Amino acid sequence: MKHNYPKNRKPNKKSVTQILIKKYGEKELYKMWVKFNGMYKMSDYLSHEMNFYVSPYTIRHISNKFNWVRIITDTNLPIYKGVLNKRIQPEYYRHLQFQ
Repeated sequence: MKHNYPKNRKPNKKSVTQILIKKYGEKELYKMWVKFNGMYKMSDYLSHEMNFYVSPYTIRHISNKFNWVRIITDTNLPIYKGVLNKRIQPEYYRHLQFQ
């Protein structure tokens, strides 16, 4: 379902998403996203750093907004094993590249 927002709609500058983008920038947030292996550990880290709660779904929104992709090379991860055994469809995880 596509929203019917007006063309002159502006982003909320006080939203957690805008605060994180302004403080860290897109490239630094991407590096953290790769370093912490996704949204849950990154949200815990940012909640501690920012001294207020950062939802994992805020991180998910940012990663979808900027189309971030992470390369997975660790063959011991359960998700990687599931893809190798063909129990998990890799198309479901667009944000992961399996090598």
